[in-house]
Amino acid sequence: MHSLSRRAALVLGTAVGCSLALPAQARIEELGEAIDKAGAQRMLSQRMGKAWLAQLRPELSDRARQVLQTSEARFERQLDLLMGFAPTPEISGSFRALQRRFQDYRALLHRAPRREDLDELLRRAGEVLSLAHVATGQLQERSRESSAWLVNLSGRQRMLSQRLALFFLAGQQGARPLLVQNEITKARNEFTTAMTTLAQAPEATPAIRDNLELARNQWVFLQAALGGESQGPQAANDVFLASENLLVVMETVTGQFARQLG
Repeated sequence: MHSLSRRAALVLGTAVGCSLALPAQARIEELGEAIDKAGAQRMLSQRMGKAWLAQLRPELSDRARQVLQTSEARFERQLDLLMGFAPTPEISGSFRALQRRFQDYRALLHRAPRREDLDELLRRAGEVLSLAHVATGQLQERSRESSAWLVNLSGRQRMLSQRLALFFLAGQQGARPLLVQNEITKARNEFTTAMTTLAQAPEATPAIRDNLELARNQWVFLQAALGGESQGPQAANDVFLASENLLVVMETVTGQFARQLG
């Protein structure tokens, strides 16, 4: 990523990166908010793995440690809220299963990162992601409004931004090249397709479309970082930063769709 793009990404990260730290709340009141938070658990499963791996990079270790800590705290806080909101025994059971799997994942995340644990990290991150995705879909099915699907879809974009960075960093640490290539290609294609769907949705207000355009700009930065010739420290830094900035914008978009649903 050239220096101008890097500076532009840095400005966004500095200005709004703190928005990823959510204030405490007593309970979830609306279905849209529940879908948003359940979908965010998918994102956090990948963001925690990304941050764990990034600690292996000396230039990223301090920031990665902070991202891991805040992401873990957010996951736990949101899971408590979602378990309190769960409107059916089936959904409650899904969140209990997610809680159990997260405990296993957290045990790994609390260990010092090692290349030898890379396969276990990817497996556990994938297990938490899958369970969170099931629960999000169950909540979406509680609504007949099309905006519920859009909350789920836009929220999934957050996860893809983190999954791309996770597998890029995993590739740098020696993960199987074919696996890394397949997962990055799949996530890229899914992200691009969903951006078009979101922008064309009748529910996408001018404010939402403005933020989707901002997300597209950040997507350009992330793709440039992922496709850069360098595989060294600068590439890791660019991917980490670009994924964080794209996440911030998609958090905003998901919240906008969630408020429409109520």
